[in-house]
Amino acid sequence: MPRIRATAVLVVAGLALAGCGGGSGSAQGGTVSYMTWESVPTNQALDKSMAKLQGVTVKREESPNADYAQKLASLIMSKKAPDFFWCSNSQEQNLAAEGLLYDWSSYLKKGDGLQEDKFSPGSLDLWRNPEGKLYGIPTLANTYGFFYNKADFDKAKLKAPAIGWTWDELYADIAALKKTDAKTTPLVNAWALLESPQGVSAYSVANGGAPIVEKPIGSKQVQADATFRTGAERMAKAIKAGEMTNPDYDGTNAVAKFANGGIPLMFGGQWLHQSITQNKPKFDWGYAPWPAGTAKSVQPIETNGVCSPATLKDPDSTWKVISYMEVTGFNETMKDQPIAPIAYEPGSKGYYESLRAGDAAAKTIAATATYELGVKDKFVTQFLDPWSTPAGDVVGTTWNPALSGKKDLAAGIDGMVAGINKLAAK
Repeated sequence: MPRIRATAVLVVAGLALAGCGGGSGSAQGGTVSYMTWESVPTNQALDKSMAKLQGVTVKREESPNADYAQKLASLIMSKKAPDFFWCSNSQEQNLAAEGLLYDWSSYLKKGDGLQEDKFSPGSLDLWRNPEGKLYGIPTLANTYGFFYNKADFDKAKLKAPAIGWTWDELYADIAALKKTDAKTTPLVNAWALLESPQGVSAYSVANGGAPIVEKPIGSKQVQADATFRTGAERMAKAIKAGEMTNPDYDGTNAVAKFANGGIPLMFGGQWLHQSITQNKPKFDWGYAPWPAGTAKSVQPIETNGVCSPATLKDPDSTWKVISYMEVTGFNETMKDQPIAPIAYEPGSKGYYESLRAGDAAAKTIAATATYELGVKDKFVTQFLDPWSTPAGDVVGTTWNPALSGKKDLAAGIDGMVAGINKLAAK
């Protein structure tokens, strides 16, 4: 799966401390090993493509999808980690800080296999540590946006969301949809990002305000300026009016409900496309990006990637395999299993080819993904610094209840800022 599993994978960073001495991660006899957290069909498609690589034998190590973090932690502690493995951005930052990952900076600078300028704007920056060293290579890119039921928008006499729509239109639309059917909650979150501090930060920047963090890596404080607070107020008002779900909403069944025609507008990631399609919706639907503000269009940037252990013994062969996978491997795999675009843009051709050969909904997935990845103004979807894990607890006890109307909003924002800044200062 392409989605980042911040909570689960961070377990590895803590457990890995006990085994940070040597690690093996070696490529012996021309064999490069790797491990993924993907589904069986995706792994099978990847295996088929990787087997075509000449000069190196590629071996994928089995890993139960649900227990990926635990298995990786065990391999690191026993110094038997594969030559490269799937990792989230937050996991990479934490493991790198403990000295457990290989620095790929010199290989990328050579331009042999992969070229820096062919990664989507901003994607590489998040994989470098504060000193500029590159401890992971971004691969599967997530986009986030709004799945819409066109029939519901037509009924309310609204234009369907599309590239270029605005925050004002979003709030006007959900108010109109609520008026059309008072029993429904027009905007449902299948993913928590929209109502997170990062989601409101996107509103702030799009409307000329400041982001919640000035820089995504190496930040020592968060902030909430007047525009950020206006964004939070608008969101809290919509939640109170029943126009959108609250931050603690359980979106487990949202996809099935959307596919059955029970949700006019659903927020989530591009990978939900496959699940929606499998439910065979009987209405026209599509996928639109984040709204634009009065100042600019700001879109999310989030990628998973691959990391290698610090004690990697054959980086040349491993780099060859990673480079091959980024282009040929992912092109062929995502054409067969269109889950996500690739941060290394030449590797996304297969993904887009598959979508553009599909129905009208699939074409909107392709258009939105292309647009979001290409926009230069980006916002980070999660905190990436060492204080990010405990910061999640602060958000849960201050921000969430305030946005939901259970506590004073201004006090909740102030409490979140003060609580996170206290953590960051340690």
